[in-house]
Amino acid sequence: MAKLVAIGDSLTQGFQSGAIFRTDLAYPTLMARAMGLKVPSEFPIPTFAGSGLPINIEDLLRSMEQTLGQDIDAWEWVVRFPVLLNQYVGGVEDLYERGAGSRPASYGGCYHNLAVWGFRVADSFTVTSAYCDKTIRRDEGWLENDFFGLPSAPMYRTAKQVLNPNFDNRKATWTQLHNLKAIVQQDGQLDALILWLGANDCLGTVVNLDLKDMTEADVQKLEQTGQLNDPVARRAWNLTNPNLFKRDFAVLVETVAKIIPPTTKVFVGTVPHVTIPPITQGLGAFDGKYFEYYGSFFDTAQNTDSPPQRRHLSKAQVIAIDQRVDAFNATIREVVGRQGQGWTIVDTGAMLDTLAVKRNNSTDAPGLPLIEYCRRHGRPDHPLLSLNPVPSILRFDTHNATRLQGGLFSLDSVHPTTIGYGLIAEEFLRAMQAAGVDGADPMQLDWAHIIIQDTLIQAPPPLWDDILKAAEHNASLWDMLLGFVT
Repeated sequence: MAKLVAIGDSLTQGFQSGAIFRTDLAYPTLMARAMGLKVPSEFPIPTFAGSGLPINIEDLLRSMEQTLGQDIDAWEWVVRFPVLLNQYVGGVEDLYERGAGSRPASYGGCYHNLAVWGFRVADSFTVTSAYCDKTIRRDEGWLENDFFGLPSAPMYRTAKQVLNPNFDNRKATWTQLHNLKAIVQQDGQLDALILWLGANDCLGTVVNLDLKDMTEADVQKLEQTGQLNDPVARRAWNLTNPNLFKRDFAVLVETVAKIIPPTTKVFVGTVPHVTIPPITQGLGAFDGKYFEYYGSFFDTAQNTDSPPQRRHLSKAQVIAIDQRVDAFNATIREVVGRQGQGWTIVDTGAMLDTLAVKRNNSTDAPGLPLIEYCRRHGRPDHPLLSLNPVPSILRFDTHNATRLQGGLFSLDSVHPTTIGYGLIAEEFLRAMQAAGVDGADPMQLDWAHIIIQDTLIQAPPPLWDDILKAAEHNASLWDMLLGFVT
């Protein structure tokens, strides 16, 4: 009998520091263990070879440390760093294009964590392993081994491994929802289902610092050309049209409602305001909620002109992104509200709002939002509050391998750390407990295990502060490099 299944994107899959790797530390897996399930026998999860896809920043820095030591001097930046970076990236490319990472898994069933990083709402019912194969072949082109080239179509390579682990031709047309249907048909019952999608319908705006808003005219053009449900075609825009999002989310929810048994309880996460994570740095005047400009995570008042000459978002653009997220969440509440009492909204978006530092006027005490959050949930003695400094959502900053600030977001400044995923697990378990899901109890989370498994908290990579300093001192160069990879 299936007790828990999760459908989502990178946040649900467990993405950290630029890669999907430790799926055993994803929040659904933490929840499954707290609910008494054995992993992976009773809660099957995918695994990924090497250091994961597309590039594991933490593992990259620890690998470089073995050659460069704990500091990088000027000569090493110019001569050795590029060579080591190319070697590392080349190894990842080899592994996933030609090595073990490109081969089918021995597991032939359906994973109970079906999340795939990068997925938008519509991808849940459109992306199949056959579509992944087509996209991978097209992206590979004629050049098999690229200089500084990551594996082609890495999101689709990940999706193929999740949707069709052993590359079974009979499952080539299965989406996330087809996999859910197969689980229900096989087990006959499903206690709880997590649905958390929508962040990637807006996340590209802050990752690329470029707003590509999908208008009604764009939607009409996609319809006229028969590309409305083509995942790649829709990625020409990084902010989904609100009416199209409403259509997508209704299709997702209505399809799921037809698949699951009447007794299944469904928990739907809201979309976080993607302008809050430290992937962007506020610059210029601050009105108490918004800055005048938003630049890269390494931008400072000292290395940035006003207005910025490098890529950035304006205050008006950031407000527009936040308003679109609000529209997405209004849609989520409306569509889920039509499904009855078995469906529950888990306000993960409001959770991030609560933990915000600058928007909550906590710059001088960045750990205060987490302290107050824990107190409101009856946990003034929460294990995270014993960490020094108290974790926050600020950028992960270190000095001599000692954490100075941050701790809830990993090195990519977009995705949580392991302890951050623990907080998300608590949020969903509280909702499940209130809804009467058997075995759901946030107090059963093993926080000692979660904290000890968080390698960024336990032992930050010594080279991270060198990376940040180099980015701050050579911001234009780093911004150009980021433009290539994003």
